[in-house]
Amino acid sequence: MSRSTRASLMSDTKWRRVFAAIENHPELGIRQCVFKFLELDEERVAGPVVDFFPPRPWLDSMSFGPFPLRSIEWLLFPHKASYQVDPRFPPRFEAQDVEGARDVLDRLGKLPLEMTERGLLVRGYLLAK
Repeated sequence: MSRSTRASLMSDTKWRRVFAAIENHPELGIRQCVFKFLELDEERVAGPVVDFFPPRPWLDSMSFGPFPLRSIEWLLFPHKASYQVDPRFPPRFEAQDVEGARDVLDRLGKLPLEMTERGLLVRGYLLAK
């Protein structure tokens, strides 16, 4: 049996600041993000707009409901948002200003940000097996 250990890099307050900063900068065109939760193997795609009114350690997404902030393994703002309304047609892509998002998030202080081929990654945890 393989056991993994994890070190938390983000607090609930830091996550809330990330979401608020992105929401407060609509000029970045960030309309989509990819969540990876600790308890799930698959990624979940959603809009970055969340409801800040649930109790402090939780947020509510329009895409998949409420979730605890500490369950976010990582969050990715992709270079291009992908939309597919009907599977009979190819997806549509829209550019997102992830470089601008990194600049905005850098102003919040030290955050575990990483620019990848896919986009801007915010790590919630470091995992080791």
